Amino acid sequence: MKDLFLIIVFFITTICISQNVKVDSVKQFTTNEIDSICKINGKEYISEGKIIPKMGSKSKKNKIVKNGNGSFSYSFYINHLNKEKYNSLSNKNSELIKVCYKEKISYKSSLCEVIDAQFYYSNDSLNYIKLKLIRTENKKDTSGEFNISISELNETKAIRNDMLFDYKHWIIKKNEEIIKIYNNK
Repeated sequence: MKDLFLIIVFFITTICISQNVKVDSVKQFTTNEIDSICKINGKEYISEGKIIPKMGSKSKKNKIVKNGNGSFSYSFYINHLNKEKYNSLSNKNSELIKVCYKEKISYKSSLCEVIDAQFYYSNDSLNYIKLKLIRTENKKDTSGEFNISISELNETKAIRNDMLFDYKHWIIKKNEEIIKIYNNK
């Protein structure tokens, strides 16, 4: 009887200790959980701009430069760690969890490029990227889609696809821009 009592007490204390989680503790979310939080909380703020690119290509006789124009937008999603202490003027009780980046460039030579990227963050540092590139030329679509973790990104020298787009360099550059915008908000 005494052993049964000790087992029950041990079992109850183990369960109580394992469920003792702080409200402000940092949790690693999955991409599905982050998407659910973003759907509930909505966008925190948006940054937009205009692009005027020049794309050069070489022919046999001379250099051809294709002019175009386009736009981009960043949509920032924030997780508020403690709703009672939330202050919209401070990042103290919130963390960046997701940024959606959209870019569309239309060139005068009937070429169009669309980049759709979702950057997932954990503890305000990049964790996972979903990237989709669509290139339309003369009504013919070519697309590529990548899901890249930060460990895969750090291991490879360069990530290229059929369209000769260097994803690693692009991701690092955009992540720096995102962190700069987030820290200046």
